[in-house]
Amino acid sequence: MHFIDPLQHDYEVVRPIILFGETAAERSRQTGIDRTVVGDKARRFVTHGMMGLADGRTQPPAGEGPRYPEAIAGYIFYLKQRYPPIHLREIVRILRRKFGYTTNHHTLKRFLEPYETPLQLDLDFPTFASFADAYEARWTVVRMAAEGWNKTSIAACLKLSRAHVYTILEAFEQEGFEGLADHRTRPPAHPDNQMSLPFFKEVLDLQHAYPRAGRFRIHGLLAQQRDEPPPSDATVGRAMAINRQCHGAPGPWQSARDDQPEHVRSRHLPYRPAYPHHMWFMDIRYLVQLDGSWVYSICVLEGYSRKIVAGMVSPHQDLTAVLQLLCAALSEYGCPQALVSDNGSVFTAGGYLAILRALDIEPLHIEKGKPWQHLIEAQFKGQLRLADFQFEQAQTLDAVQHAHAAFLEPFNTTRHWAHRQRIDGHRTPVDVLGWRRGRPVEAKPLRQLFGRAEFLRTVNRYGFVSGQRFYIYAESGLSRQRVLIWIYEGELSIEYKKTLVARYRCDYDLTQGQLQGMSHPTLYTTDFTPPQLELIELDDAQWIKFQRRPSRTYGKRIAMLGQQLSLLALGTSAVILLALKAIGRVWR
Repeated sequence: MHFIDPLQHDYEVVRPIILFGETAAERSRQTGIDRTVVGDKARRFVTHGMMGLADGRTQPPAGEGPRYPEAIAGYIFYLKQRYPPIHLREIVRILRRKFGYTTNHHTLKRFLEPYETPLQLDLDFPTFASFADAYEARWTVVRMAAEGWNKTSIAACLKLSRAHVYTILEAFEQEGFEGLADHRTRPPAHPDNQMSLPFFKEVLDLQHAYPRAGRFRIHGLLAQQRDEPPPSDATVGRAMAINRQCHGAPGPWQSARDDQPEHVRSRHLPYRPAYPHHMWFMDIRYLVQLDGSWVYSICVLEGYSRKIVAGMVSPHQDLTAVLQLLCAALSEYGCPQALVSDNGSVFTAGGYLAILRALDIEPLHIEKGKPWQHLIEAQFKGQLRLADFQFEQAQTLDAVQHAHAAFLEPFNTTRHWAHRQRIDGHRTPVDVLGWRRGRPVEAKPLRQLFGRAEFLRTVNRYGFVSGQRFYIYAESGLSRQRVLIWIYEGELSIEYKKTLVARYRCDYDLTQGQLQGMSHPTLYTTDFTPPQLELIELDDAQWIKFQRRPSRTYGKRIAMLGQQLSLLALGTSAVILLALKAIGRVWR
């Protein structure tokens, strides 16, 4: 049995004698200690208690141990406390170099034996990183080596790498004290060399512009703004932390930490694109509420490159908006092999599926209740970090649309997490996709397949547009503005800057491309509605929102000969009478 405290050891030796009446000879046989020593310890315990055991040890009294001068002994204890694993020969070398005192490791061992303790507490000694002056830290390494410390002991005591110790000592041997300057042991790309005030200002501006972005997104935005490569992610993170502490930068996004589960196991992704335009992903996301109504973000993502090939903001999540965006993406990038979506009603509609099958695009749907199978969900997290703050600050639909359009470019042109380890060095979605397009499709068959017609018209001062022999009301606040008229599956929609302002049911002849009739007008309140109230309010029955223009009739023109008309239709006698009266006046 081993004891740390000698007093406890001596007490355990005599305890059976005191408590249970055992003899000193029997206890001597059990412990292997001389009988006279055991008896002496028992008598001193009965006489003086525990303090009586302090005068005796487990060995018979022996000669006095080795002695050192008080300064030397104190420094030996200091070395053992500062670095307990230090070797005895190393202490001997330090004493000889520092004090000129000569001893050997055997004597030193006998001197330290009574003071050896198996437990050593951590003491607050300075480390290499705790020095305020880098020059002083390097000089400490050189001084300890000169005093006789081993390089391994220096590294462990000051808590720095052994290679760093070798570098400092080699620089000092070659160049002396000049080798201890900052530029000698710090690489040019060291974070302390890059943490300048202009760099802090760059990071601070991006933190205010994108308060929910982390260091990875901020690093990508810096790379987009700068001509030279920015510092590492870790350096950007340090700058962000200092800006939060000293310069009033927004703190870390709270919900990003609170909503993160403790352990997330890897989940199966059934749809993994293997090459460009292998799979597209399309979904609708709730953005913000304006006047009690939701505004939605509709995006089409190219899965291999993670590039958003088409995106729009819409106050409606209907089939018309989805087909508009899909048609624009197909016209620009061609056809993918498959299109992945969730099980929403617009993505399971017969018209939507029929168009995909006609274009030889395989419609794929994720399993219900498993949104992680949809690759675009992860990209919506990027939208949440880069643009949701701007969406929440927007007060009008036009402002939301501008924020959404501003989000698409930085998302496609900044480096993406999925491309960190690409061999070709491409890190952004735009670089990964490059010039590649999907299976081409001509514009005319695509227009016929979608069964749509679209054209631009100018709104007159009364808010009407003229289209195919119909006057159609759009919005009086859009006077002299160009609006887009979209006709699809019996619905006529009028949009301005991707904002739906009016919708009608219509009868459209696809073969002749003519609008035959209209009904069921629906007008939407938008930011373009004029605040001025009408002088005379009309109800739905009095307000004619659409009207067919009358057809022009062109009759045959009849050629007529010129005919001289008489000045006055008077008889012959009246003419003679007037002539005589005139002659009489002359003779007078």
